[in-house]
Amino acid sequence: MSKKIFSVALVLMLGGVALYFISPLDYIYPERKQARLIDQLVERNLDARGGASAWEAVSTLQLSGRIDVGQGMNLPYVLEQKRPGKMRLEFVFDGETAVQAFDGKVGWKVLPFLGRRHPEPMTETELRAAAGTSDLYGLLFDYEARGHTVELLGQEMVAGRDAYKLKVILPGGAERWVYLDAKTALEIKVEALRTLAGRARRVETFYQDWQATEGLLIARRQETQTEGDKESHFFTVERVQVNPTLADDRFLMPATAAGVRQQSL
Repeated sequence: MSKKIFSVALVLMLGGVALYFISPLDYIYPERKQARLIDQLVERNLDARGGASAWEAVSTLQLSGRIDVGQGMNLPYVLEQKRPGKMRLEFVFDGETAVQAFDGKVGWKVLPFLGRRHPEPMTETELRAAAGTSDLYGLLFDYEARGHTVELLGQEMVAGRDAYKLKVILPGGAERWVYLDAKTALEIKVEALRTLAGRARRVETFYQDWQATEGLLIARRQETQTEGDKESHFFTVERVQVNPTLADDRFLMPATAAGVRQQSL
């Protein structure tokens, strides 16, 4: 082999290594290759969103904006999240403030627009949704330590963009499907199955308008489409506060309420 040909071959080899080193063992054990690809995608996603150290420094997060609930109604809301696993959502409807909260074990709500002005336990379905909302890091962050299982299902076109499709199985067995933009590694869409009116329905959430706040990249607009619902619903983030002071008792169900329902998640 001439030096020139060898130089060209070496450049091509090094270029391939820079993109992805294929070990001979990958051909014998395909699961090794998939695990490596998953780790690369997760790392790219985390780096795109600000990096591991930036997110590890987040203990509380407060988002505020407007929720589109359909029929032309846009409600102001405040969503508060606190590590580990706490969430409180407040929104104003018909001049009264509704509350949905989860302290990591107990979920409760106050729904004055339905005439329910005293705290009461969430249903099992509401608890599972609240547990997902309490996650301020995203499904892929430190997924192994959190007991999440991730599988790579291939690539698909989503909203006109090439995307990697990942299946995430949560510790309780619930499944999510995460689509990462092949170019940016940011979430394009997350799918879940929700039980609504006694029937399992597929819910798709599209993530748009990613903006940086204190080094963290956060989607400022989410569009949710539910199977069987002709309308899409939007969740718009107008303000982000990183690490605001949030007391633990903001997430606790008031002691005056009875019949607290607990869920091990």
